[in-house]
Amino acid sequence: MINRVEIKMDAKVLVRTARVSPIVMTAIVMAICFVLDRVVDLVEGGSLFYTYTLNWDYLQASLQGDIYAMDMLLNNLPASTASSFFFSTLVSLFTVVLNGGYYVYCIGIRRGAEMPYATLLDGLSVAGKLIWCWLQITVKIFLWSMLFVIPGIIAAYRYRFAYYNVLSDDSLSAGDAIRLSCRQTQGYKGELFMLDLSFIGWSLLSSLTMGLLNVWLTPYMTLCDLAYFEDAQRRLGASPYREL
Repeated sequence: MINRVEIKMDAKVLVRTARVSPIVMTAIVMAICFVLDRVVDLVEGGSLFYTYTLNWDYLQASLQGDIYAMDMLLNNLPASTASSFFFSTLVSLFTVVLNGGYYVYCIGIRRGAEMPYATLLDGLSVAGKLIWCWLQITVKIFLWSMLFVIPGIIAAYRYRFAYYNVLSDDSLSAGDAIRLSCRQTQGYKGELFMLDLSFIGWSLLSSLTMGLLNVWLTPYMTLCDLAYFEDAQRRLGASPYREL
Protein backbone atom coordinates (compact mmCIF):
# COMPACT_ATOMS: atom_id res chain seq x y z
CA MET A 1 0.00 0.00 0.00
CA ILE A 2 1.24 3.47 -0.86
CA ASN A 3 2.55 5.45 2.12
CA ARG A 4 0.73 8.77 1.91
CA VAL A 5 2.40 10.25 5.00
CA GLU A 6 5.88 9.53 3.65
CA ILE A 7 5.01 10.92 0.23
CA LYS A 8 3.72 14.15 1.76
CA MET A 9 6.85 14.52 3.89
CA ASP A 10 9.06 14.00 0.83
CA ALA A 11 7.04 16.58 -1.12
CA LYS A 12 7.49 19.16 1.65
CA VAL A 13 11.25 18.58 1.57
CA LEU A 14 11.30 19.07 -2.21
CA VAL A 15 9.37 22.34 -1.92
CA ARG A 16 12.00 23.60 0.51
CA THR A 17 15.14 22.28 -1.15
CA ALA A 18 14.62 22.36 -4.95
CA ARG A 19 17.38 24.40 -6.57
CA VAL A 20 14.86 26.54 -8.44
CA SER A 21 12.18 27.38 -5.87
CA PRO A 22 8.76 25.79 -6.50
CA ILE A 23 7.22 28.67 -4.57
CA VAL A 24 8.73 31.26 -6.93
CA MET A 25 7.82 29.16 -9.99
CA THR A 26 4.25 28.81 -8.77
CA ALA A 27 4.04 32.53 -8.03
CA ILE A 28 5.10 33.25 -11.62
CA VAL A 29 2.40 30.96 -13.01
CA MET A 30 -0.22 32.45 -10.68
CA ALA A 31 0.79 35.98 -11.66
CA ILE A 32 0.55 35.18 -15.38
CA CYS A 33 -2.88 33.60 -14.91
CA PHE A 34 -4.05 36.53 -12.77
CA VAL A 35 -3.05 39.06 -15.43
CA LEU A 36 -4.71 37.02 -18.17
CA ASP A 37 -7.91 36.71 -16.12
CA ARG A 38 -7.99 40.46 -15.60
CA VAL A 39 -7.61 41.05 -19.35
CA VAL A 40 -10.45 38.59 -20.03
CA ASP A 41 -12.61 40.44 -17.48
CA LEU A 42 -11.82 43.71 -19.23
CA VAL A 43 -12.70 42.31 -22.65
CA GLU A 44 -15.89 40.57 -21.52
CA GLY A 45 -17.16 42.83 -18.74
CA GLY A 46 -15.47 46.17 -19.29
CA SER A 47 -13.70 46.07 -15.92
CA LEU A 48 -10.44 44.51 -14.75
CA PHE A 49 -12.17 43.02 -11.72
CA TYR A 50 -15.55 42.29 -13.28
CA THR A 51 -15.66 38.65 -12.10
CA TYR A 52 -14.74 39.54 -8.52
CA THR A 53 -17.34 42.31 -8.41
CA LEU A 54 -20.04 40.08 -9.87
CA ASN A 55 -19.28 37.22 -7.45
CA TRP A 56 -19.25 39.59 -4.48
CA ASP A 57 -22.56 41.20 -5.44
CA TYR A 58 -24.13 37.78 -6.01
CA LEU A 59 -22.83 36.51 -2.65
CA GLN A 60 -24.27 39.51 -0.84
CA ALA A 61 -27.64 39.07 -2.57
CA SER A 62 -27.61 35.35 -1.68
CA LEU A 63 -26.84 36.02 2.00
CA GLN A 64 -29.63 38.59 2.11
CA GLY A 65 -32.04 36.23 0.37
CA ASP A 66 -32.69 38.86 -2.30
CA ILE A 67 -33.94 36.67 -5.15
CA TYR A 68 -34.78 39.71 -7.29
CA ALA A 69 -31.21 41.08 -7.06
CA MET A 70 -29.77 37.67 -7.85
CA ASP A 71 -32.02 37.36 -10.88
CA MET A 72 -31.09 40.87 -12.05
CA LEU A 73 -27.37 40.09 -11.81
CA LEU A 74 -27.79 36.95 -13.90
CA ASN A 75 -30.03 38.62 -16.47
CA ASN A 76 -27.66 41.56 -16.92
CA LEU A 77 -24.59 39.51 -17.71
CA PRO A 78 -22.82 41.01 -20.74
CA ALA A 79 -23.53 39.26 -24.01
CA SER A 80 -20.56 37.33 -25.32
CA THR A 81 -19.25 38.60 -28.64
CA ALA A 82 -17.27 36.59 -31.15
CA SER A 83 -14.09 38.50 -30.28
CA SER A 84 -14.49 38.10 -26.50
CA PHE A 85 -15.31 34.39 -26.90
CA PHE A 86 -12.26 33.89 -29.13
CA PHE A 87 -9.98 35.71 -26.70
CA SER A 88 -11.23 33.86 -23.59
CA THR A 89 -10.86 30.54 -25.44
CA LEU A 90 -7.33 31.47 -26.47
CA VAL A 91 -6.45 32.28 -22.85
CA SER A 92 -7.89 28.95 -21.70
CA LEU A 93 -5.79 27.04 -24.23
CA PHE A 94 -2.67 29.00 -23.30
CA THR A 95 -3.30 28.17 -19.64
CA VAL A 96 -3.45 24.45 -20.50
CA VAL A 97 -0.04 24.68 -22.20
CA LEU A 98 1.39 26.78 -19.37
CA ASN A 99 0.25 24.20 -16.84
CA GLY A 100 1.93 21.56 -18.99
CA GLY A 101 5.24 23.40 -18.59
CA TYR A 102 4.60 23.64 -14.85
CA TYR A 103 4.06 19.87 -14.66
CA VAL A 104 7.32 19.32 -16.54
CA TYR A 105 9.05 21.47 -13.93
CA CYS A 106 7.51 19.45 -11.07
CA ILE A 107 8.43 16.17 -12.75
CA GLY A 108 12.00 17.42 -13.07
CA ILE A 109 12.42 18.35 -9.42
CA ARG A 110 10.94 15.01 -8.36
CA ARG A 111 13.76 13.44 -10.35
CA GLY A 112 16.35 15.67 -8.67
CA ALA A 113 17.05 17.82 -11.73
CA GLU A 114 17.61 21.56 -11.75
CA MET A 115 14.69 23.00 -13.68
CA PRO A 116 15.14 26.61 -14.86
CA TYR A 117 12.28 29.08 -15.12
CA ALA A 118 12.30 28.61 -18.90
CA THR A 119 10.87 25.13 -18.25
CA LEU A 120 7.45 26.78 -18.21
CA LEU A 121 7.75 26.98 -22.00
CA ASP A 122 8.34 23.23 -22.38
CA GLY A 123 4.63 22.61 -22.78
CA LEU A 124 4.82 24.29 -26.18
CA SER A 125 6.57 21.24 -27.65
CA VAL A 126 3.45 19.14 -27.05
CA ALA A 127 0.89 21.95 -27.10
CA GLY A 128 -1.35 20.21 -29.62
CA LYS A 129 -1.50 17.00 -27.58
CA LEU A 130 -2.11 18.86 -24.32
CA ILE A 131 -4.95 20.90 -25.81
CA TRP A 132 -6.55 17.90 -27.51
CA CYS A 133 -6.22 15.93 -24.28
CA TRP A 134 -7.84 18.79 -22.34
CA LEU A 135 -10.72 19.08 -24.81
CA GLN A 136 -11.45 15.34 -24.69
CA ILE A 137 -11.30 15.21 -20.88
CA THR A 138 -13.52 18.29 -20.54
CA VAL A 139 -16.17 16.83 -22.84
CA LYS A 140 -16.03 13.38 -21.23
CA ILE A 141 -16.35 14.74 -17.68
CA PHE A 142 -19.20 17.02 -18.77
CA LEU A 143 -21.09 14.13 -20.36
CA TRP A 144 -20.60 11.89 -17.34
CA SER A 145 -21.70 14.74 -15.06
CA MET A 146 -24.99 14.97 -16.95
CA LEU A 147 -25.90 11.54 -15.57
CA PHE A 148 -25.29 12.77 -12.03
CA VAL A 149 -22.55 14.50 -10.05
CA ILE A 150 -20.89 11.30 -8.82
CA PRO A 151 -20.12 9.81 -12.29
CA GLY A 152 -18.50 13.14 -13.24
CA ILE A 153 -16.27 13.03 -10.17
CA ILE A 154 -15.30 9.42 -10.89
CA ALA A 155 -14.50 10.40 -14.49
CA ALA A 156 -12.22 13.20 -13.26
CA TYR A 157 -10.26 10.67 -11.22
CA ARG A 158 -10.20 8.25 -14.16
CA TYR A 159 -8.46 10.80 -16.43
CA ARG A 160 -6.28 12.32 -13.70
CA PHE A 161 -2.91 11.13 -15.01
CA ALA A 162 -3.54 11.83 -18.70
CA TYR A 163 -1.50 15.06 -18.81
CA TYR A 164 1.44 13.40 -17.05
CA ASN A 165 1.30 10.63 -19.64
CA VAL A 166 1.45 13.12 -22.51
CA LEU A 167 4.43 14.89 -20.94
CA SER A 168 6.37 11.77 -19.97
CA ASP A 169 6.04 9.74 -23.18
CA ASP A 170 6.29 11.45 -26.56
CA SER A 171 5.06 8.33 -28.35
CA LEU A 172 1.58 8.59 -26.83
CA SER A 173 -1.27 10.40 -28.53
CA ALA A 174 -3.80 12.32 -26.44
CA GLY A 175 -6.24 9.42 -26.74
CA ASP A 176 -3.54 6.92 -25.73
CA ALA A 177 -2.69 9.07 -22.70
CA ILE A 178 -6.32 9.12 -21.60
CA ARG A 179 -6.75 5.37 -22.06
CA LEU A 180 -3.52 4.73 -20.14
CA SER A 181 -4.79 6.96 -17.33
CA CYS A 182 -7.92 4.80 -17.14
CA ARG A 183 -5.70 1.74 -16.65
CA GLN A 184 -3.47 3.52 -14.14
CA THR A 185 -6.39 4.61 -11.97
CA GLN A 186 -8.29 1.32 -12.10
CA GLY A 187 -8.67 0.27 -8.48
CA TYR A 188 -6.66 3.36 -7.51
CA LYS A 189 -9.33 6.05 -7.32
CA GLY A 190 -9.92 5.48 -3.62
CA GLU A 191 -6.24 6.19 -2.90
CA LEU A 192 -6.41 9.40 -4.92
CA PHE A 193 -9.62 10.44 -3.17
CA MET A 194 -7.99 9.95 0.24
CA LEU A 195 -5.02 12.01 -0.93
CA ASP A 196 -7.33 14.86 -1.96
CA LEU A 197 -9.27 14.53 1.28
CA SER A 198 -6.06 15.00 3.25
CA PHE A 199 -5.63 18.46 1.69
CA ILE A 200 -9.04 19.83 2.66
CA GLY A 201 -7.71 21.69 5.70
CA TRP A 202 -4.96 23.34 3.66
CA SER A 203 -7.45 24.28 0.94
CA LEU A 204 -9.76 25.93 3.47
CA LEU A 205 -6.82 27.81 4.95
CA SER A 206 -5.79 28.91 1.46
CA SER A 207 -9.27 30.33 0.84
CA LEU A 208 -8.90 32.42 3.99
CA THR A 209 -5.72 33.92 2.52
CA MET A 210 -7.54 34.71 -0.77
CA GLY A 211 -5.49 32.01 -2.48
CA LEU A 212 -2.07 33.41 -1.58
CA LEU A 213 -1.18 30.20 0.26
CA ASN A 214 -1.43 28.41 -3.09
CA VAL A 215 2.13 29.49 -3.92
CA TRP A 216 3.16 26.77 -1.43
CA LEU A 217 0.13 24.47 -1.56
CA THR A 218 0.06 23.99 -5.36
CA PRO A 219 3.59 22.56 -5.73
CA TYR A 220 3.10 20.51 -2.56
CA MET A 221 -0.08 18.90 -3.93
CA THR A 222 1.34 18.46 -7.43
CA LEU A 223 4.47 16.71 -6.17
CA CYS A 224 2.32 14.35 -4.09
CA ASP A 225 0.11 13.69 -7.11
CA LEU A 226 3.17 12.85 -9.21
CA ALA A 227 4.32 10.36 -6.56
CA TYR A 228 0.98 8.59 -6.96
CA PHE A 229 1.39 8.69 -10.74
CA GLU A 230 4.81 7.06 -10.41
CA ASP A 231 3.37 4.36 -8.16
CA ALA A 232 0.53 3.71 -10.62
CA GLN A 233 3.04 3.32 -13.45
CA ARG A 234 5.11 0.86 -11.46
CA ARG A 235 1.99 -1.16 -10.70
CA LEU A 236 1.60 -1.56 -14.46
CA GLY A 237 5.25 -2.62 -14.71
CA ALA A 238 6.28 0.54 -16.56
CA SER A 239 8.90 3.23 -15.97
CA PRO A 240 7.22 6.44 -14.72
CA TYR A 241 9.05 8.78 -17.09
CA ARG A 242 10.02 7.15 -20.35
CA GLU A 243 11.12 10.16 -22.40
CA LEU A 244 12.47 12.56 -19.77
